[in-house]
Amino acid sequence: MNSKRLQIISILAFPVVLTIGIALIPVVPDYSDHRLAEQAAGQTARWFFGHIISAIAFAISILSVSSIEKYLQHSSRSLPVLTLPFITIGAGLYAAGLGADGIGPLAVQSAGYSPVIFFDGSSLWVIGTFVAGTVVFGLGLLNVVIGSIRLGLLSGLSKYVSFISALVFMIAPMILSSWALYGIAVASFGIFVPLSLAVRRD
Repeated sequence: MNSKRLQIISILAFPVVLTIGIALIPVVPDYSDHRLAEQAAGQTARWFFGHIISAIAFAISILSVSSIEKYLQHSSRSLPVLTLPFITIGAGLYAAGLGADGIGPLAVQSAGYSPVIFFDGSSLWVIGTFVAGTVVFGLGLLNVVIGSIRLGLLSGLSKYVSFISALVFMIAPMILSSWALYGIAVASFGIFVPLSLAVRRD
C-alpha cells in the first residue's frame, strides 16, 4: 500500500469512525429534558460505546489533519501555523466531554441512583466543555479548509462544500438534540471527503 493511499485512508478515518460512534448513541430528541436523556442512557451498551467511539474519532481527527499537513509539506505548502494546535486542543475537549457524558450517567446508575442526578449536576461543566471544544475545533477546521483553498488543494465546487460543512460542524451543536449529531457526521464527510479526493488527484 503506497503512502498516498495510506494518507487518504487516514484522512477519511475521522468521519467514518465519528459516524459509527454517533449512529450508536441513542437519540435524545431534547437534551434539556433530562428524563429523555435518562431513558437513552438506559441503553447502556449503545450509550457507552457510542460516546467512547465518538471520543476516539476526535483523537483520530488529529491524525487526519496531520496527514493533510504532511501531504502539503511534500510540495512545500503548509496549513496555517495554529491549525494543528486548534485541532488537538479542540479534539481533547470533545473527547473529555464525550467521555464524561458516556461514563458519568452509567456510573451514577450503577451506584443505584438515577442518571438524572448526573445530567442535572454536570450540565454546566459538560455543556461548557462541548462549547469550548466546538469553538476551538471549529477554528481548526476553518484553518484546514481555508488553508487548503488558498494553497490550491481545494478548488471548484469542493471548496464551497467543505467551507459550508465546516460552518455546519460549528453550528449544529447549538441544536439541543442528538439529531444534531447526525448533522455533525454529515458535515465531517463534507469536509474530509473533498480533501481526500483532492489529495488523490493532486
